[in-house]
Formats: sequence, C-alpha cells, structure tokens
Amino acid sequence: MKRGLGFGLGLGLLSVVALSACGDDDDKSDVAEANTAFCEDLASYGVAVDDLAALDPATASQDDYESAANEVRSTRDDMVDSAADLSEAEWQNLQTQADTLRDQLQDAPDDQAVQSVLDAAKPQAATVQASVATLNTAICTAGGATTTTGG
Repeated sequence: MKRGLGFGLGLGLLSVVALSACGDDDDKSDVAEANTAFCEDLASYGVAVDDLAALDPATASQDDYESAANEVRSTRDDMVDSAADLSEAEWQNLQTQADTLRDQLQDAPDDQAVQSVLDAAKPQAATVQASVATLNTAICTAGGATTTTGG
C-alpha cells in the first residue's frame, strides 16, 4: 500500500511539473526565436570585439581603428536590440561591460591617437570577451541552438 501511494504521489508530482513546464507553445517559440537571434548577434559582437582587440597599436591605422570601432558599435546595437526578451543576470553584466567599451571607443583624429585609444580599450575588450564566452556557454551553442529557455 505504501509503495502504491508513493508511486501515485510521485506520478502526480511529475505530472504537475510536466504541465507547468509546458506552458504555451507560442511562448516557447518566442523564447527560442529570441535566444537564436540573440546568440547570432552575440556571436557577431564577439567577432567584432575580437577584431578590435587584435589590432596592433603600433601598426593600426586610423582607418583600421575606425572600421573596427564602428563594427563594435553596430554589432553592440544589434545585440542590445535582440536581447530585449532576455533577462539573465549575465546579460546585464555584459551590457554594462559593452557600454563601458563603447564609451572608451573615442574618435581617433590620427594614427598616433589610435595607439592611445587601443591601449586604453584593450583591457575592457578582454573583459567583454570573457563575458561573451560566458553567455555563449550559458545560452548559446554552435549553430544558434539554445541551451536555455528562460527569458
């Protein structure tokens, strides 16, 4: 009798958990789409930051810098837009770091100024790269598939 009661309670609890996890199929689809879009934009932002961080301050020209800085700004904007439905704490952390990096990307009037700007921005770029990697692990997988469904 105890075994049957335990089994029944376990089955009942499992049913409640399964029903509460199901939710609305449209909600799941929306979350999956938001995560996929965010993961794609996060990957693009990560590449842009990598490209900026890879610039050699001794040899980067103003054009090299402007192109890399504009790509960081543009992909950051796309990432922020696609993250509107995400609420993970890691996202808030990354957004703060990305904003700090954006603010450090000053105009460089000449090639000499590029070295100074890049020297100042590289530590923050490394911090952003670490957060991008964390979010990629927490939310994104290769090919844009998601590892979480929360939002």
